[in-house]
Amino acid sequence: MSLITESVLRSRFRQGVPPNIDIYKGDIITPSAKQYLREKGVEIQWKSEKIKKTSEKVEEEKPYKTNTYKGFGIVEKDFQPKFVSAYDGGMYAEKPEYMTHLYGNKLVFKDDERIVFRGKLDHFQSQILIVQSLVEKLGMTQLSVNLEEILTLTRNILMSEVKDIPMEPITLFGLDDGMIRDHSHNPMKYYGVQHFVPNVSMGDVIINLNMLRTSVRELEVVAMKTFRQGTYVKHPMMIQALNRLSSGIYILMCRTLGEVERNRK
Repeated sequence: MSLITESVLRSRFRQGVPPNIDIYKGDIITPSAKQYLREKGVEIQWKSEKIKKTSEKVEEEKPYKTNTYKGFGIVEKDFQPKFVSAYDGGMYAEKPEYMTHLYGNKLVFKDDERIVFRGKLDHFQSQILIVQSLVEKLGMTQLSVNLEEILTLTRNILMSEVKDIPMEPITLFGLDDGMIRDHSHNPMKYYGVQHFVPNVSMGDVIINLNMLRTSVRELEVVAMKTFRQGTYVKHPMMIQALNRLSSGIYILMCRTLGEVERNRK
């Protein structure tokens, strides 16, 4: 009987990965080793092994008892060189305090790039709520509704990452992707204001909206660091959504400034 672990397989495949591997009944193969074989496309061929002493019976395979949590170092094969960690399949009876859930019972270190990205998204949502509270007190109902839409989109981005599913094309304020770009590039046409750099005289609302805009720009950079490896980008629609989100907030800034200037006349 042999214990077959992922490290054993990596050592055995150092000179090349075979199309299949013989595993004898009675051998114990760990879950991380099975996952490694699936990733490499290696087919397991189960073989019978006779007990050497008095019986000619084939020894039954003993079940491998797994624990509750599994260390998780990769998202998919394309990411293996970047995301592989020391905890790439080990099982834990209890979750270590320095690790956290990535997907289901899969654990990663708390400073994993994907966890950092989720934390930045969470912080951005808290900023939206602060600005939304401000505009509610000022009676700016429509702007509050628009901020709620931004909050919902941000939560959808987080859900897409946590569930590891693609995002659908987005809309904001009734504008599709192309219209968001057009409105943000032509504020004079739609809102009666030129492109501008915020300053303190523009008031708390525009200053706080600008804070949200810059936070999204930072989020986009964090997302690229998290999901780009070389020329391959995982979740490209998520990156695009963040880009349009910053444009959408700039639209709110232009619209608000246009309304302020019209009221001054």
